[in-house]
Amino acid sequence: MSFDNSVDYMPNQPFSNAGIDPSDSQHKIFQKLKWQVLIGTFLLILITANAVIWSQSPIYQSQAILHFSYASQTEQEFSELAQRQIILHQQRMKSNNVLSLVAEELEQSQMLIINVQTLFDALAAEVNLTGRIITLKANGSDPQILKPIIDAWIKVYLQLFASETQINNTDDLLVADQQLQLLELKINDQEQQLKFFASENNITSLERDENRVLSQTKNLGANLDQALAEQAQTQALLDSLVESINNGQVIIRPADKAQIDATKLSLQEVNVNLSALSEKYTQAYLERDPAIVAQQQKSQQLHILLEEQIQISQADYLLDVKRELSAAKSKVEQMNTQLIEQNKLAQVFSQNLEQYKRLDDELKALQTQAQTLKNQQVAQEVSKPFDAKISLLEPAFIPDFAIGPDYSLNSLISLIAAVIVAVLALLLFSFIFNQKVSATSTHFVVIPGQAGANNYSNIGHAQNGQLPAPDPRLSSEPAKLPPVPQAIRLLSIDECQLLFSVANNQGKALIGLVLSGVNIDELLVIEKANFSQQYLFLQIDNQFSRSISIQKELAEALQVIFNKVTDGQTIWSNMQSHEDFVQLLVNIGHDAQMAFPEQISLDVLRHTYLTYLASQGARLNDIEQVAGYTSPSDLALYRNVNQQGKLLDLEQIQTQYAFVVTG
Repeated sequence: MSFDNSVDYMPNQPFSNAGIDPSDSQHKIFQKLKWQVLIGTFLLILITANAVIWSQSPIYQSQAILHFSYASQTEQEFSELAQRQIILHQQRMKSNNVLSLVAEELEQSQMLIINVQTLFDALAAEVNLTGRIITLKANGSDPQILKPIIDAWIKVYLQLFASETQINNTDDLLVADQQLQLLELKINDQEQQLKFFASENNITSLERDENRVLSQTKNLGANLDQALAEQAQTQALLDSLVESINNGQVIIRPADKAQIDATKLSLQEVNVNLSALSEKYTQAYLERDPAIVAQQQKSQQLHILLEEQIQISQADYLLDVKRELSAAKSKVEQMNTQLIEQNKLAQVFSQNLEQYKRLDDELKALQTQAQTLKNQQVAQEVSKPFDAKISLLEPAFIPDFAIGPDYSLNSLISLIAAVIVAVLALLLFSFIFNQKVSATSTHFVVIPGQAGANNYSNIGHAQNGQLPAPDPRLSSEPAKLPPVPQAIRLLSIDECQLLFSVANNQGKALIGLVLSGVNIDELLVIEKANFSQQYLFLQIDNQFSRSISIQKELAEALQVIFNKVTDGQTIWSNMQSHEDFVQLLVNIGHDAQMAFPEQISLDVLRHTYLTYLASQGARLNDIEQVAGYTSPSDLALYRNVNQQGKLLDLEQIQTQYAFVVTG
């Protein structure tokens, strides 16, 4: 960044008309324009709307009422059908066919030529299902033709209705009757065939369990299962008896248990008496006493009898169980044979049952066809739209007064609409004006310079320097005016953020590096090796060596660029001079839709960053430690930037410019 060092810095001077506040004048102009927009829009909408409203012709309406009556039986049984017929009449009365006939009737009888679309828009048919009436309405601006139109409408439709009621559908009914008779004959034959087949094959029901053959098969299977269980139980009992006998256990047949228990009881009583006598008398006495000897003999006989009874009971028990087992086996074999025969019969019966089901399905299908045909006949009889008797309750009339439009109400609505639209127009105008003002209110700083590579145009916000009054102590020679300084633009933070957000990766790198403290002359020599830690730091190696911290968004753009270049190659592969950088910045300004994009350049970015540092209180001689080489004369331009006058060390100021939108 270079300036003409032969010219001293001159602070901004006030305008020649310093007594007038431009912002106050602009505010007055804005207020005047707002009133003009508000009143103009209000009057425009109000006058236009009322002109349209009061230029409308009055609308008249004529109407007639048709009543649909039915016989008492039809009215009681087919109430819903009657309502559907009335709705059908309403729809048909505005059909294209009916309205075409009405147009022809009007042309022939009244010499009125009205097309079908006009009739469709002018006529209306409103139905009242409770009263079974249809109200016919005709709207128009000429009250004299409304009555003829409704009369022609009623006449045409009643004629059409009468002609349709005369259509004879006897042939259709005759065909339906013949089809129904044939179906009834087929149904009778099918019923007879089904009854005969059921009787011949012993079929009583379509349910399998309700037929005797299948029920017998099921019962026989259950009996066989029971017989097998009994056989298994008898075999188990026999095996148990044999094993007990082999083990020396006493087995008694249940039928002999009472007799053997009686013998045991008698033997026990005799043994008890003998035991008592043996304690009372000696053995010699016991052997000589006849009564005692008799009891001893009786005990021996009872003991022998008990053993014989047990042996006989055991043998009889085994014989009984063997006979029961043999009987169970015979029963199982017999029932197996019966079940095999019954299964064959059941198989044949199942086939017959399936045949019976097919015959029954055929019968049901025929019955369904017959019922459907009967329903169609009934529907054909009751769904005719010709059963109702149509009578004219109220004829059409020539209207005496208009039903619309309501000029007063419409005027009130137009007044409200004019107010709303005027307010909206005022808001829109204020928004557009504020946008325009904010877009053009760019800050500029006037500095001395020379016509160099970047020739900036002097815009309206630039201020021309004014000479102070000559000092009488100086020479009497006329003072010479310094060259008129050129205006260089100072970007705001919002403008820098906007430029960075719309720029491509190369543009982001250019804007971010300059606003991070890279000198313009250092841009062309930056290489990939100058960056470290994922491009978060930039090392400048020259007379003003320094390490620059890179913001994350800028580092991401640099990484994308360096992924496409090799080591030792600069990031500006398509940039050959400072002019190329300027053109890139101008293009970005156009993309951002900023005001005066041609004024954006590297010098503007450099000036913005240096102003940012100086405004925080950085010492002018310390700025080079952050932003690289800057000539003393250029640094002198920022002496008055710090309005507070408090100077800070570099560690106390924020060196990173906020060119990235946060939050």
